[in-house]
Amino acid sequence: MSRLILFDIDETMIHSSGTGRRALERSLSDSFGREISLDGHILSGKTDPQIIREVLESQGFSDIEIQTCLENIYELYIPILKEEVLGATEFRVHNGVFELLAVLHEDKNAYLGLLTGNIERGARVKLNPANLNRYFDFGAFGCDSADRLQLPAIAHERAKKHFGMEFSNRDIVIIGDARGDVLCAKGYGARSLAVCTGKTTKEALVELQPDFIFDDLKDTGQVIEAIFAI
Repeated sequence: MSRLILFDIDETMIHSSGTGRRALERSLSDSFGREISLDGHILSGKTDPQIIREVLESQGFSDIEIQTCLENIYELYIPILKEEVLGATEFRVHNGVFELLAVLHEDKNAYLGLLTGNIERGARVKLNPANLNRYFDFGAFGCDSADRLQLPAIAHERAKKHFGMEFSNRDIVIIGDARGDVLCAKGYGARSLAVCTGKTTKEALVELQPDFIFDDLKDTGQVIEAIFAI
């Protein structure tokens, strides 16, 4: 049986030590020439454009103003993010991620991709320090849609073209640490594998009834068994 396995990034595979939050704050502040803080805004499980929109709406910006400034914000964001990642003192890969990806990479029935709220350029910056980009040739990203619920369909279509094969919705496993990861999997009829390595509590994830839930990904055998469960 084949599986299309789509990984979230932040707090699922890596702990980025707040680099994304700081880079977004700096790029927003630089873009508008005044301090714009993300304090009070929940980032977990959201897409970059969704976060930017929520922050700017709270600052009184209109839809048109937000839409027209997104690309400029992204252009400021990427070099700032690179700087933040380079200087991060607690940037690390979560337990079991290297081992799991190595096994899946060699499994002829496992097809890997990304499903993340990061814009693609930001995702690649975050994965680069640990050389994780080598496992992911494609994905669906926040720059594809601000609505995370739309990302599974985008990833699904790209996977069919990239790998030249068909996957049913139930052949797709979405691995993530936040509510949005579980909800987008359920909304698409995909399998959800929740991991409790992020800011969302285990209790909150359990309430969503994911297909599988793990404290982390370090037990490679059990995670693989869940991914390929009938």
